[in-house]
Amino acid sequence: MSKYAKTWWGQRFIEALEDFTDSGRLQRGRSYSTDNRIKQWLLKDGKVEAKLRGNINPYFGVYKEPTYKVSVQMTHLSAAQWQKIIQKLTQRASFIARLLLNEIPENIETVFADLGVHLLPNDYRDFKVACNCLDYEVPCKHIAGVCYRLAGQLDQDPFLLFEMRGLPPEKLLQELANSPLGKVLSDAKSGATVELVPVASFYTRPILAELPQETSLKGFWHGQQPLPKEIESSQAAAIPAMLIKKGGDFPAFWHKQNSFIEVMEDFYVRMRKATLKGV
Repeated sequence: MSKYAKTWWGQRFIEALEDFTDSGRLQRGRSYSTDNRIKQWLLKDGKVEAKLRGNINPYFGVYKEPTYKVSVQMTHLSAAQWQKIIQKLTQRASFIARLLLNEIPENIETVFADLGVHLLPNDYRDFKVACNCLDYEVPCKHIAGVCYRLAGQLDQDPFLLFEMRGLPPEKLLQELANSPLGKVLSDAKSGATVELVPVASFYTRPILAELPQETSLKGFWHGQQPLPKEIESSQAAAIPAMLIKKGGDFPAFWHKQNSFIEVMEDFYVRMRKATLKGV
């Protein structure tokens, strides 16, 4: 399973590509999904049109950096099919709730299966791709790069998957919100506002203590009680990087494929060991 997608629907998208593409071509295609390679990206009406930066290769007579035009599209469902699918989706509160939270339910394919279609791609027949490079194999590494980039965008915005199938995301959201169950959930979501209450201070207020009636210079400088001779060592945290874990994995600034929490957890453990050695 590819690590270039974090959500289950993004992984399913990549799995369909990996099923009919050799691993060597895919490995080269991953390098074409970066910002350094993609010069232009346009997703409109369920179709991705991109321009990718190619390689200079004097062996094949390429002395100037080429630019390749790539298009990726998925087979669109008809308006009648979408009407039936939306009707079934709006009858399930669990579907509406997950979709309104910008998530795709794991069992959403059951709705599509009843009509003999599917939302997520199954094989190459669900894709319509094109590239003006000289590679005769389909998909080429440039098409694979665009698909990997698209899978990453599907992680952030799953409604792009509906758009790739021919249904505008705003139309789906409107239909969900206008359904009887959708109105109830939308009202509950919008009505759950917390009133802002001003506070006197963002910091802990100091506790006033009465001064002693008599104070000697010795007592002032040396204190009333002797300091402890030994300081108890701090106990190791039961859960390292707890604050990081509360924020969730894969934050918006984290563009690597490995887990941000795992990296920070290892960092916390190593810093704790280094600090204890210096004590």
